[in-house]
Amino acid sequence: MSNNTRTQRHESPKKKTVKNKKKRSTGSIILKITLGLVFVGCLLFLSGVALFWSYAKDAPKLEDAKLESPNSSKFFAANGDLFQEVGAEKRETIEATEIPRLLEDAIISVEDRRFYEHVGIDPIRIVGSVISNVSTGGMQGGSTLTQQLIKLSFFSTDASDQTLERKAQEAWMAVQLEKEKSKQEILTYYINKVYMSNGLYGMQTASKAFYGLSLEELNLPQTALIAGLPNAPSYFDPYANPENAKSRRDIVLFSMRENGKITDAEYEEAIATPIEEGLKPLSTTNDSWKYYDNYLTEVINEVEEKTGKDVFTDGLEIYTNLDIDAQKHLYEVTNSDTYVQYPDDEMQVAATLIDAKTGKVTAQIGGRNIEEGTRLGDNLAVNTKRDVGSTVKPITV
Repeated sequence: MSNNTRTQRHESPKKKTVKNKKKRSTGSIILKITLGLVFVGCLLFLSGVALFWSYAKDAPKLEDAKLESPNSSKFFAANGDLFQEVGAEKRETIEATEIPRLLEDAIISVEDRRFYEHVGIDPIRIVGSVISNVSTGGMQGGSTLTQQLIKLSFFSTDASDQTLERKAQEAWMAVQLEKEKSKQEILTYYINKVYMSNGLYGMQTASKAFYGLSLEELNLPQTALIAGLPNAPSYFDPYANPENAKSRRDIVLFSMRENGKITDAEYEEAIATPIEEGLKPLSTTNDSWKYYDNYLTEVINEVEEKTGKDVFTDGLEIYTNLDIDAQKHLYEVTNSDTYVQYPDDEMQVAATLIDAKTGKVTAQIGGRNIEEGTRLGDNLAVNTKRDVGSTVKPITV
């Protein structure tokens, strides 16, 4: 046996030892890096939890009054005709039992597909929106329907107010709301709360203004349009931007098909429907207000004094003694020279018509040449400090 062979035999164990040491060294480094990353991850997680809680503890308290949508009140004349609607927002609400299944499917398909599964926030949706935003550079939202309701009810919707603190509070409140309210209650609040363009609030209000139909009477493409509007009401307004409105409607229909709520055939038929089909002329002005302003002022004051109700938010139906024809005639008498030759435009008059048998006030005017657009203005028929003039006396025998 040669010396070289013996030397190799003596060196072999040393080489193995060196290799094992290198392996152990590499494994130790990987372990340390892993532990370091885990530590940093835990630290970041705990810091995030602490930051979230510091924001969440200052969140507003949940209040039913803010979740519920203010309803406008309707005023009826003596003959039963509706002559005016008054409210902070033009809105007609529905109950949970009145939500059409088609509308529910449309809203959930396009806005929050896991609505009945999450607890107010949807981690899967949040992760998906983050990935989408990073890959496309967009700003896709991860808010659930519950979070959207919280934002509409308790916070500003301005883009500049979408801060990390706001988002944390919004998420916290959404989870708390899910503990207090059922899914159907939350969906109902949302349907009644959302702005729908053209000064209309709530989907029922928009349905009647756009189509002259209640929500349950709408067909598939009409329902899809209504369900998609809250995303950007003015941009998707079917009157001002019909092309944008069709695009949004078709996205809703696509989402419904993808979610298994409509068939391919129903989808194809619906997207082929012109966006203008069924739309009625939209009236955004109220020229009749000028006739009734003074009368309404006194009725509102009387209702609030006697009942404590808020006419602008409580959705009342108020039946008055108003004679519509007499009220309009009284307006013409005081605001034209047809019946009386007034010396100038500055001269003021006021008058109240009373049924001599019942004492009911059937018409009232509180001034002339009142500035256009005045709402619930000064009423000289009741507010003047001067003595009243002579009344018109009926002829007696």
